[in-house]
Amino acid sequence: MNRQDAVVAGVALAGAATAFALTFKFTSTTPAAMMSGMGAEFFPRLVIGLIAILAVCVALRIGNPGMEKPAPIPGIVWITIGLMAFYIVMLEVAGMWLASFAIMVGLGWLWGERNLLKLSAVSVILLLVIYGAFVKFLKSGFPVGLWA
Repeated sequence: MNRQDAVVAGVALAGAATAFALTFKFTSTTPAAMMSGMGAEFFPRLVIGLIAILAVCVALRIGNPGMEKPAPIPGIVWITIGLMAFYIVMLEVAGMWLASFAIMVGLGWLWGERNLLKLSAVSVILLLVIYGAFVKFLKSGFPVGLWA
């Protein structure tokens, strides 16, 4: 077993175990008498189980041929990860719509698009589609943030 593969598998298994534990905090929105079969936790647990199985495959080098050491991860990847983590915090503070608009425009700018009008227009259109699909059609809500 390769040390790097073991570390990757261990991190993936730890993340899967954490995510699996969090599925027990899901609240039921459907009365038990009306539920037939799967609850809201079924699909996330299925995906988490698949991630765990694939992590074990990585650890045992099943379907994982040896390869040369990959190139270092570019700095823009780490900046993107940091911005996505910041976005999660901003969801609670600024709310879904303002935080999402800011991250869409900010990441577009970071990744090379310099036309702010185009970035803003595409972000607004995408957010309107999300709003229509999830808020109006599916009747779900999003975080409004502390500012609201």
